[in-house]
Amino acid sequence: MKFVNAFVFLFALAKLADAEGDDQAPKLRGLATTRSKTTWYVNSYDEHLGKCNGAVCGLWGDPHILSCDGLGYDCNARGLFTLMKNSLYNIQGHFIHVNSEEMGKLLKWGKYPTATYTTDIAIDNLQANVPTMQFSFPEFITEDGLPPSETGCLVNFVYDTLLIGTGKTEEVDVEACRIRCEGKEGCTKFTYSDNRHCSLAGKDQKIIKKPKKWSRTVSGPVDKCGHPTKWEARGDSEDLENAKVLGNGSGNKKMHHYNGEGCPILYYEDGALKNISTIADNEGYLYGGNTTETYAQLDGRNKIKIVTKNGSDSVSEIMLEVAGDGPGELFGCHWNLFVCLPNAERITFEEQTGGQGLFGSPDGNPSNDWTDVDGDELTLPTNNNDKNTGTRGKEAFEYCTNNWCVGQEDSIMVPPPGASYDDLKCFEEEYVDYDVDNEHCRLSAEQIAEECKDSPSLLLAACQLDCCLTRCNFIDEVIQEITDIVTFSEKEEDPVIGFREDPETAICDGDAYDDTGETVCPTASGSVVKVLHETAAIPDGEPIIYGISFGDSLDDNHGREVSFRVGNPFGSNADLFVRYEKKVGQFANDPACDKLLDTSPGCQVEAPEISVGCIEYPNTEPFAIVDVYFASGDLSSDGETEVEKCCHPPEYSGVGVIKYSFKIQCGCPDDQVE
Repeated sequence: MKFVNAFVFLFALAKLADAEGDDQAPKLRGLATTRSKTTWYVNSYDEHLGKCNGAVCGLWGDPHILSCDGLGYDCNARGLFTLMKNSLYNIQGHFIHVNSEEMGKLLKWGKYPTATYTTDIAIDNLQANVPTMQFSFPEFITEDGLPPSETGCLVNFVYDTLLIGTGKTEEVDVEACRIRCEGKEGCTKFTYSDNRHCSLAGKDQKIIKKPKKWSRTVSGPVDKCGHPTKWEARGDSEDLENAKVLGNGSGNKKMHHYNGEGCPILYYEDGALKNISTIADNEGYLYGGNTTETYAQLDGRNKIKIVTKNGSDSVSEIMLEVAGDGPGELFGCHWNLFVCLPNAERITFEEQTGGQGLFGSPDGNPSNDWTDVDGDELTLPTNNNDKNTGTRGKEAFEYCTNNWCVGQEDSIMVPPPGASYDDLKCFEEEYVDYDVDNEHCRLSAEQIAEECKDSPSLLLAACQLDCCLTRCNFIDEVIQEITDIVTFSEKEEDPVIGFREDPETAICDGDAYDDTGETVCPTASGSVVKVLHETAAIPDGEPIIYGISFGDSLDDNHGREVSFRVGNPFGSNADLFVRYEKKVGQFANDPACDKLLDTSPGCQVEAPEISVGCIEYPNTEPFAIVDVYFASGDLSSDGETEVEKCCHPPEYSGVGVIKYSFKIQCGCPDDQVE
């Protein structure tokens, strides 16, 4: 199927091929970048998870799905879903809205971005005579709807001025900000922002609404705000007495997590709640033991491993990891899940037919990982990040809900205490996309852009969504943690694909540029990119604008855009500044400027994609105007050209600056509207 090679890269393991040997540790597919972005592994049956050698697949976060063949997409839907169903496992997962969704309703923020995480996992081993195992978190509640760490605070309010003699400091959480206030003379109240800024106030400062462009804030008096309360959970208190508290977060100490005492988990066997409260920490067994063919065992501070031995050469393993900021928090307790299917049963898995769940069919072919329940292949989206047709947007949302919701007769999941299947089932709800400029995000648009600026272009949306919902707390953490957990194949014979090889989606063909002004519209008589102004000639054969793609209006509230990459046509690294207008609403544009510092020359497959708002007039083909500045000590310039101040360039001295102004058409001639 065409475009598969480009699509698979999303969560493919980079083949680390630097001649100098830099950055040689295996990385989680798609989550970590490498200096060489030319080749990527398709998932193979020579990966390792604990004792298992085979094909690894799973999910993490909100939730990002990783199929057994290396296909990656998001499933931001709510309900009970089939994750895997084959000859070995029937695994179901229950996804609920992140707690910030409920916060949005409470505070009347309107529609909040659709995002979910996994709170319940049920596993039926179809080969071993063992009970159905279920791992769940209780339903957490708080009296005022706020997370325990923010009880007594006001959300999205700030104080009008700072306490004299104080400035903003960076603190790990609300409690630390409150402690700082207590230690400062005259401080009676404070504001804590999700970008970790702590501001102090006194009796003369007045409370006002937070400016829309700021990150999410909480404020309050020092005697009320910043005193974390104990979490509560729905259900019988006797049920909670059976819970085992495991650590939350990876424990690699890169990030601070609220309620560091951990998350309570409930464990069921064939629907019956078991008492695991007294199980030994770190290595205690929930089921079986070191002499049984199947066992479930605690692994370290926050993991559970389920191992099944089907003969001496066949070992399967499942790893569950407790993640999140803690019970009742905005991005609360949830599961990361990874499954390893054994190499010894590879032929059996490859020969199976029929739909096999969100994790796909483990046959080495990612193009058939999107199927319906009958196993009929569905068309993969061509644009990974498009909000309406991509693997991170509406099309992925509809793929999950239209094909893999679990009916009541097929459910192996025990509902939470006091609930029923109706509380687990998939909910018919419209897809709501995130927008980094939306005031509902926990970080400001500027902060999100800064945090995600180094993300590969096809991972940019995942980074932005996680930052919007979690303050960017978990991306680096997951990369480090799973890199330690999963070891990927290093065999030369394992299948390797070229980066973006498909001609319809390619950006770089060796050193050549694709989708330039001359080539993006094959039937056009000229270029869709016109140079309006230049202070130096562009080197021959080195286009600046490439990777062009056109988009219609996303909806009635968002106008037309054109997207592209910007290249460095000169022989040495340079700082690039791209000045343009981004689309706001249906017709309005706002000025913007992106910095691409220390950009290497030539076509770069990992260059960030820039989306520019089109200018639309009656009887005129829509177009965009873009200014591009190059700054480098190796450039000869006219000595008068300077980078526009709105781009906030560094203080340059003895640096040459070259400017180009481009007019870019917003569609091929045959696509234009009369």
